[in-house]
Amino acid sequence: MSSWRESLTSIPGTVAQFINENASNYLSASVTPTTSSNSSTGTAGGADGSEENPSLGGDHKSLPIPLSLVKEQWRLIFTSDANIQDLQAAIAHCRDLVLLSEECSEERRWLVRHLVDLRYSLKELEEATDAEDVVLMNAIKSVVGHHFVPHHPHPNRLKAAAKRNYCDHCSRIIWSVVQTSYICSDCNYIVHQKCIDSVKRVCAHVLVSERKQPISEICPEIGLSEQNYKCAECETSMNFKNTWIEPRLCDYNGLYYCPSCHWGDTFSVPARIIHNWDFTSRRICRASLQEIHLFLNKPLIRLEEENPKLFVFVEKLCAVKKLRQNLVHMRHYLAACKQAMDQKLVDHQMGSRRHLLQSNEFYSLGDLFQVESGALAEFLQSVFKAFNQHIRSCPMCLAKAYICEICSNNEVIFPFDDGCIKCDQCNSIYHRVCLTRKNMICPKCRRIQERRIQLERVLSVDDDEDEKEGQGQEGAVENAIEMMCK
Repeated sequence: MSSWRESLTSIPGTVAQFINENASNYLSASVTPTTSSNSSTGTAGGADGSEENPSLGGDHKSLPIPLSLVKEQWRLIFTSDANIQDLQAAIAHCRDLVLLSEECSEERRWLVRHLVDLRYSLKELEEATDAEDVVLMNAIKSVVGHHFVPHHPHPNRLKAAAKRNYCDHCSRIIWSVVQTSYICSDCNYIVHQKCIDSVKRVCAHVLVSERKQPISEICPEIGLSEQNYKCAECETSMNFKNTWIEPRLCDYNGLYYCPSCHWGDTFSVPARIIHNWDFTSRRICRASLQEIHLFLNKPLIRLEEENPKLFVFVEKLCAVKKLRQNLVHMRHYLAACKQAMDQKLVDHQMGSRRHLLQSNEFYSLGDLFQVESGALAEFLQSVFKAFNQHIRSCPMCLAKAYICEICSNNEVIFPFDDGCIKCDQCNSIYHRVCLTRKNMICPKCRRIQERRIQLERVLSVDDDEDEKEGQGQEGAVENAIEMMCK
């Protein structure tokens, strides 16, 4: 089959593409019966052997298994009915394929991801087997990076029935009273029990860990033709051959989806916030919505590096930046204060948002939303007041205060005071007005420079004297040699 496909390169492009697609469909049809007989078609939920469009990239692949690994899927993929021996054999075979695959290839990425899922499933199955009162149906199921656990919307069945949940796979309603459902503990993907083995969407948590940062381009649309007029996730045909299915554009990744994968959800796009400070809600697909929610509280955005002009035109950002700079200075005092450490002042005030104290570079999407609403400035202002009150009342922190050398005032000053400025060279603190009168020349830096020049002069004089003494000794030696020769 592969040699026949390679011989098609001599055929003109349009005809070759048509025959290649038919060959892919034939290959998937020939593999599927074998895989179903070996209980191996469920977990990947789409291992049909159809070739993925390379222009979509690895992060947007709709099939959980590459075409080159279709022939190995019956040894790698198992449903929830697999036993421990099957999973152990699949893990060993998957490990061998990882070593044989090329580095940084799509096959190795899929194999490593699937190897983690197989090991996770094996561990859960072993724990469930050891416990006598554990029902295997309620065990955690690992499928395409998802870790599905039983979903219990509400302990009260009447309230649970009043709240409607829809399956992310078939987009049908989940009747929680009569139907069993599962939810992914990583990305909140909800699915019927009968739909678990047919899930195709890779877990958004896996994509977030691979991408590291949100997409920085504004709607990088590639067009339906680049997608072969198919849904980017489930590969449903979107053309006029049989029935017309509305293609829906995702404003986050620029791909087109069918209505089953794109429910018309709206959310602010990170790229538009970073580049245009635009918080308008745009239509995005379900997978992008789950991915953005996982990025929401992760401080990964270097906003000043991505778009430094925002701090010029957005006054709210300038105020937040100044507050964060003051808090960074305060952190050095609190980190060395035993009383603040015993009281856990930083933990009580900041909680899980300690990145706001570490530096003023990184922002999360949640921080940017709060900057626009003004909530972040209010939060930082309250933290600043609490820290300032401790530092000015603590004897240990007061001992590290500064006094302006220029005006010789007895008032203690700190680097986070409004009317003070810090020297970048020697870290000395002065009143801004006093340093302005000195033409922004730091007295301490000037003294250090003068001492350095004086020391260099002393060293140069000593070198000259040593050189003269050396020359005198050399002359005496030469005279002695001449006398001996005579």
